[in-house]
Amino acid sequence: MTAVPKKTECAKTVTSVNSKYWSYSRLSMFRDCERQFYYKYVLGLPYPSNHSMRVGKIFHRAIELMIREGYSSSEALYFSIGEQEGLPEGEKTYYLLGMLNKAFDRIPKMDHLEISSELDLSIKTTKGVIKLIIDLVIDDPANDVTYLWDFKTSWSSFSAETHMQLPFYGWLYKQYRGYVGSTFKGKLVFPRLDMSEDNEVLLTDEKLDIAKLWLIQTITLIESKDPDNQEDWKMAKDRSKCDYCPYAARCAGGLLAGLPSTGEPRNLQEAEKIGEYLLSQELALKNMKSGFKKWVEDNQSVNVGSGIWMIEQKSSAKCEDVDALIDFAQRNGLDIKKALNPKPAILAEWLLEDETGELEQLISYSNGRKSFKYVK
Repeated sequence: MTAVPKKTECAKTVTSVNSKYWSYSRLSMFRDCERQFYYKYVLGLPYPSNHSMRVGKIFHRAIELMIREGYSSSEALYFSIGEQEGLPEGEKTYYLLGMLNKAFDRIPKMDHLEISSELDLSIKTTKGVIKLIIDLVIDDPANDVTYLWDFKTSWSSFSAETHMQLPFYGWLYKQYRGYVGSTFKGKLVFPRLDMSEDNEVLLTDEKLDIAKLWLIQTITLIESKDPDNQEDWKMAKDRSKCDYCPYAARCAGGLLAGLPSTGEPRNLQEAEKIGEYLLSQELALKNMKSGFKKWVEDNQSVNVGSGIWMIEQKSSAKCEDVDALIDFAQRNGLDIKKALNPKPAILAEWLLEDETGELEQLISYSNGRKSFKYVK
């Protein structure tokens, strides 16, 4: 029986803008959306894991167990699912097993290679301590090559050449180790996709210097922000960044201030703000309604004002004995064409008019689609 592994230690969450602990995910969050960074790391608001984050955690823990502990893919997956308290809704174990096997099969197996998995590093710099976890380090001393791999569980690939993460990791890893192979490469691996989607970047000194400058400039910019002024932290211009952000509703509410309630802008700048507000509000309402619907469905209806928010599920009448239904329609002067293709609404109408109870004997019922509505 495979031994139960120890959990990998993770960096503790720091919720101060003056934090001396940094990571690529924190810095890239700031670059993507300063306001999201402000909510999470300055105000310290809860940041619940979404579907993609949970899948990523399950996958990375499982592949670590396969490499470090020799677990089979199924052992590793079920252990990791247990640690994350279940599989996200909609994911299938067989699909994740396939991802793990594809990822593991891509790892070279030559005896002379030195492979390190989930390398958890803390590196001191003049800008504070930088924390990073490198999914895979592959050293090939025979060919004087060092590889840094990062597994991505996304549904689409992107270019390692234009992405900052691998040069960022490369610069920090070189500071930590002091040396790398004469050939130093980074590789993005996409186990959901075909191997042809994987791609790599040559980590030249020039690219490492660019990553170093990006790190310094980003931290300097963060430290220049006013932690007491929310408006000093800009919102993302790319609204797709809001799709999975738990703070979308907060941004939507803030944009209302100072805008005309008629929606008629006085100038282009105000028109852009109104447009941003509408997009954010639509997303916020969609997220709120989805969460509220689930709560009502799992708990109870909610009285609001003169009405009630409720889940309604009407039973739907159907008749499988069409010949008997046609005979019933002929004898009662009903439209035979409607009997040939009996729709639930027609059957319900005929049931109300049938005083003999004969039609009731031909009808069966099925649960209709649930609808979430506000009823006065």
